[in-house]
Amino acid sequence: MREVVFPTTPDNDFSAWYLKSNQTGVSTEFVMVLKRLKLSTGGSDGKETEGKLDFYAQTFAKNGDKYQFLYKKDTVFTFYDKEVSELMVKNISSIFSVFIKKSYSLNPVRNSVSFNELGDYSNYVNNNYAALKEGQLKDGIYLDYISFFNQTPEPGSYTFELNNKGDITRAVKEENGKKTKIPAHKMFAYVENGKAHKMTFSGFLDLDKDEHGFYITANHGHLFPVQSNSTYGMFGLIGGIAGAIEQGARQKKMKNGDVGKVYIDSLTGEYDFPDE
Repeated sequence: MREVVFPTTPDNDFSAWYLKSNQTGVSTEFVMVLKRLKLSTGGSDGKETEGKLDFYAQTFAKNGDKYQFLYKKDTVFTFYDKEVSELMVKNISSIFSVFIKKSYSLNPVRNSVSFNELGDYSNYVNNNYAALKEGQLKDGIYLDYISFFNQTPEPGSYTFELNNKGDITRAVKEENGKKTKIPAHKMFAYVENGKAHKMTFSGFLDLDKDEHGFYITANHGHLFPVQSNSTYGMFGLIGGIAGAIEQGARQKKMKNGDVGKVYIDSLTGEYDFPDE
């Protein structure tokens, strides 16, 4: 067994840990809300024991007397080791380091809340996003998840250009003799006749809504590329072609697997697999 405690308070201990490796004097105050940090052990095969680290935190940037959301992570890390308790404890600082580094790479969202609203920010956002409150979605092009949930499409009237397979390649707007083109891969989603379609690794997929939020019906194969097999690199051009064929076959196999509802996190725009 390993004991995980804060020697004084989470605020003091995290600040002291952070300042050991980071300079003071920056103009923006960084706030982290730690909602859950729970460690547990599970089954064992006699050689290794399973351990789970349940982690949920949010980060905000202070702007005057208001706070702007930066990032959120709500996940369970799974470990397998003979000394799994010790392994999990050693990785706590790494998990927080990666989480904070990711937060600093992002720009804060425009919505501002008071300090008292930080603890229940998820409910605040879901209760104020137009896409979650209103029944009819606005037609148009959305470049990011924030504009989609706020229902603020790109201004103007766009038409779609298709390839010979019927897939959307870009959206085009012409005003005052000037053309504006938005490639499909730069869109978060588009809405046509009130129906939303989300841009994914596999192209545009239908974006539906239920009582839990917006979701697409897919699996990992539809949303993420399989990892290439590096062993083909040593075979030159022929090996590269063989590697692409093998990778394509594995991608197809993944897509043929079971599909389910994959939700779009309203705070980050990331995919949320409810069964994982």
